[in-house]
Amino acid sequence: MKEKLTKNLNLKIIAVLFSVGIWVISININDPYQSKTYSVTVQLLNMASMTSAGKYVEILDDSDEITVSVRANRSVLDSFSASNILATADLTEIDANNQVPIKLNTTRISGSKIESMRSENTNVSLKVEDIKRVQKSIEINVKNDPAEGYILGEADAQQNALKISGPESVVDKVAKAAVTFDLEGAADDVSMLLPIELYSETGDRIIDSRLTTSINEVQCVATILAAKEVPLKFVVNGIAAEGYGWTGVVEGEPSSIMIAARPNVLKNINTIEIPDAVDVSNAKADVRSSIDLKKYLPEGVSFAESSFNGRVDVTAYIEKRVSREAEFDSKMIQVINVPEGMEGRAYVSAQTVTVTYMGLESVMNQLKEDEVQAYLDIKAYMEYLDLKEIEEGTYTLWVNFELPEGITIKEDIEIEVEIFNAE
Repeated sequence: MKEKLTKNLNLKIIAVLFSVGIWVISININDPYQSKTYSVTVQLLNMASMTSAGKYVEILDDSDEITVSVRANRSVLDSFSASNILATADLTEIDANNQVPIKLNTTRISGSKIESMRSENTNVSLKVEDIKRVQKSIEINVKNDPAEGYILGEADAQQNALKISGPESVVDKVAKAAVTFDLEGAADDVSMLLPIELYSETGDRIIDSRLTTSINEVQCVATILAAKEVPLKFVVNGIAAEGYGWTGVVEGEPSSIMIAARPNVLKNINTIEIPDAVDVSNAKADVRSSIDLKKYLPEGVSFAESSFNGRVDVTAYIEKRVSREAEFDSKMIQVINVPEGMEGRAYVSAQTVTVTYMGLESVMNQLKEDEVQAYLDIKAYMEYLDLKEIEEGTYTLWVNFELPEGITIKEDIEIEVEIFNAE
């Protein structure tokens, strides 16, 4: 067996070497240089240098997305991929036109087998702006109404401001920051975590990834109050000028208001009194005043209508006092409250008694003289003199007249009354 292996050994070695040579020549002939393109994203280096300088960098026209052509042996390209290409642009090399040159390298150790790497895009185009930082208050927008009989007292945010930063041109578009509170059907306080939204001057919502905010949402609380309508009570002070008087009529505009409070507070309030609404002292004409109702609201109570400014116009009506004489039939004067067992009879010599009525003009115009009643009250006379009993005799009493409110008699009228035992 050994003899067979060693027989013609030199010839066998030459045959093996010849075969290897043929194989090498074949490889060289079948592994030609080829070109292949790859899509690559350029990495921006030293971005921190721009940020620290207060600059915001934005890539224009997707200029960081490039196509790279690689020329190498076919065997190299067979195991080559886009991940083997390192495309970088160093921001410290930015030029006056905001162009940054692209540099191409390979991550393959066998990079020497690559004949070339080229790209038609040689620069990354950038837009460079100043970074702007602003602070905006957080507005609370309310959507929908609470349940019937309830209103929104106030709505507060746990944090009332946020900071916004980004490229100047974008930040300048932000006019306000706001949250939207939906109170539909609420009959009690509402607490919600609400997202913060940014809006332009025209009310359009701004959604831009280039903007950053210090917070994205905020806890908000809405206080819900019960509401009801209550009348206003106006108190008139002072005495009008001599010969004039207050008619007893005072009007306010409005005469009632809608108020709001916690239910346990509101249930005990049925009117709002203004103790110093109008002063008619020495007045000869209607007196008007303007009242600020805020200082008359009980603690914990507010106006339910946001459009109401809290002011009420009050008018107290003043009229001139007038007098009028009239003849009263003396037979109509009655004697009343005579002690039991006795009788009384008025002595009036004339058929009529002259009476002078006095009062405000509007009241006097409504006086019907034939409906006026007059009487002599024996019991009242006895109480006035502190008499337990009254004897027979003749007494002088004042005539009492039953008159409409606001009308008086100018002068008291005295009439003699005979008191005698009943038969």
